[in-house]
Amino acid sequence: MKRKLVLLTLFCLLFSGLSAQQYRRDEESDPDKRPQKLGVRIGFGDYWLKAPEMRKGQAQLGVEGAIYYRMAFGKRFDLNLELGACYRGSKFPWSSADTGEYYTRLGLFYMEMPLLGMISLDKAKKHILLFGPDVSYLVKPALFIRNGYYPDFTQMPLKKWELSACIGYMISTEYVGIYIGYKHGITNIAGNFTGTDYPRDSGNAAPRSLQEVSPPMANIKSIFNRTFEISLYF
Repeated sequence: MKRKLVLLTLFCLLFSGLSAQQYRRDEESDPDKRPQKLGVRIGFGDYWLKAPEMRKGQAQLGVEGAIYYRMAFGKRFDLNLELGACYRGSKFPWSSADTGEYYTRLGLFYMEMPLLGMISLDKAKKHILLFGPDVSYLVKPALFIRNGYYPDFTQMPLKKWELSACIGYMISTEYVGIYIGYKHGITNIAGNFTGTDYPRDSGNAAPRSLQEVSPPMANIKSIFNRTFEISLYF
């Protein structure tokens, strides 16, 4: 996992050096208007779930991207609105010694809309603190059984909307903004796992329904998303 993070970071930095545009250049020709910028963000994250009633999970690597619109409201404060997508979730290690139809991964594909305040820590706006809420919508869950390549269940009792709190730090260079941040899910996305059941997506292989998955998921009462992310703003 650490090796993958290092390699992906180096790749992103190399890509930014080859194709980045002037990041901190004022794109507004009229000096009487507020400075503003429209751009894109690409990055990756370490995603995991805080879910005490589920198996002991591990973080999984996922990609994310967004478009953003930014406007200045002072010499040291900007407001940054984004519309993007990301793939969250957790891995649940499985070994040949385990018996039953164990779930090994839960992937959650989200559309998200962070609204971040940006406070410049210096006059040159090279060091920036970001914070604010993120509203997300769950497009599709994907539960994998054992070492399956395709998800076995894409319907689950999970809440569609989620609210998260974001905090991060950005280094703003002449060409690109390099962001490191943490996202803390506030909304419990677990629905009613006790009273509902969903069939397997296709085929007659076990487990045929969500209630047959091992270990049993009926007692799940809380699931919270957690994210550590690194992104490049162009």
